[in-house]
Amino acid sequence: MSENHVPAWKRIALKRQTISSGDESKEKGQSNLIDDDPLNITTHLSTGNLTKKEKKRIINGESKSSTKKGKRVSKPGTKKKEKLSKDEKNSKKNKILKDQLRYLIEFFRTKSESKFPTGILELESVKENYGDSLIKDEPSESGVVEVWKFSKQKQNWLIKHFFNLDEIPSVYNDLLLLYFRDLQGKSKEELISKCKGKLKQWNDYVEDQETKIKALIAEDKASEPINGEEKEEGEKDGNAEHGKQKEVQDEQEEVQMPNKELVQRSLKLLEIWKNDDSEQIELKNFFVDV
Repeated sequence: MSENHVPAWKRIALKRQTISSGDESKEKGQSNLIDDDPLNITTHLSTGNLTKKEKKRIINGESKSSTKKGKRVSKPGTKKKEKLSKDEKNSKKNKILKDQLRYLIEFFRTKSESKFPTGILELESVKENYGDSLIKDEPSESGVVEVWKFSKQKQNWLIKHFFNLDEIPSVYNDLLLLYFRDLQGKSKEELISKCKGKLKQWNDYVEDQETKIKALIAEDKASEPINGEEKEEGEKDGNAEHGKQKEVQDEQEEVQMPNKELVQRSLKLLEIWKNDDSEQIELKNFFVDV
């Protein structure tokens, strides 16, 4: 036990002595001295009802007054993150190259002898990560040749986002189509089915537009006066009411136009696989962008 430890019986005796002598200042000083003593305890650490903080304070020799919480001091070198503007966020986002797109680029770099499409070379994310090393005539600055390795996980991601232009922009079409050229198995069958569905959506949209145009032409002919005579008011009102009903019906049954870039991507992939599939879907009024 420490020399500075004051037993309980002795503290009581000291307190009585100070009260009897009438020295209040001495009593107060002695009381503060006893209270501030970190080892001044009447309970054992192992059996006493003390919190972890109180035990730690006693073991470290700290007084009660020193345990008061002070202001938090930030660690050196840590600064609050500055909020970026919308333009700065977009600029930073455009410089990030997804691992799956890098996977496509490395595949094209390894498997194809043709040059990269101009659209790929002009992307900020590609410039930031590759510089001029993708130009076939120029060697890489580091001189290290990267070897492409197949990844099932990345391939599944490419299949999943085949119809998502936000994840795989249209400038990657040549790389994407080259990659899927040798695709086999169930994944290929599912992709063929989805591509055909996209082409069917386009044909349904074109047919819907043609039907509406024919209906408008028929209405214009019906509203024209016969032999220079105008129709009666009742007949005009009936035609107007019929026209309103037809507009409401058209709005309800309107066929949404599919994304033309996705239709074109689907068409090109099906053309690559046309030898493997006898059934082909012809697009109506569709012109491929060069």
